[in-house]
Amino acid sequence: MSVRRTMKLTMAALALVGSAGLHAQSAPRAATFDPAAFFTGRTVSQGTLSQIFSSTKETNVTTFGTLRAPGDMELDQQVTIGNEPTRQRTWRLRETAPGRFAGTITDAGPVSGSVSGNALTLTYTLDNNLNVHQVVTVNPGGQSAENVMRIRRFGITVARLTETIRRERS
Repeated sequence: MSVRRTMKLTMAALALVGSAGLHAQSAPRAATFDPAAFFTGRTVSQGTLSQIFSSTKETNVTTFGTLRAPGDMELDQQVTIGNEPTRQRTWRLRETAPGRFAGTITDAGPVSGSVSGNALTLTYTLDNNLNVHQVVTVNPGGQSAENVMRIRRFGITVARLTETIRRERS
């Protein structure tokens, strides 16, 4: 192989490596879930609640979220499970550190949460001593999210909720 041809191949290879490096640096990073931005305004969700020793029930939730102060939000919900009467529920969540949350729910004890990438993880104990582990994962585009909630008693999963949450446009 001639020196000239070797130099051309080397230059071409360096150009490819250089452009690949630039392309990798400019590739978008995975979005971080911003709960305040997602839940401010009206969201609706539909899903299913599967309970041990019981039939599966449809769930419907309408939420209106208000940003009270930077990092402090209130979520007012109307929750319907199966044929049960609709009940009101209020969440208060405040960001205590970047990506860390603390708060309350009207039918539970203290709430703690954290954001990792596109997911918000919440844990709390309901008034009837059921432990809840909930993961809300925002979908690409940020207009919907998947919610998976596991409810446990004595370490045994007694119920599981799966639902899709959709932001409603104003």
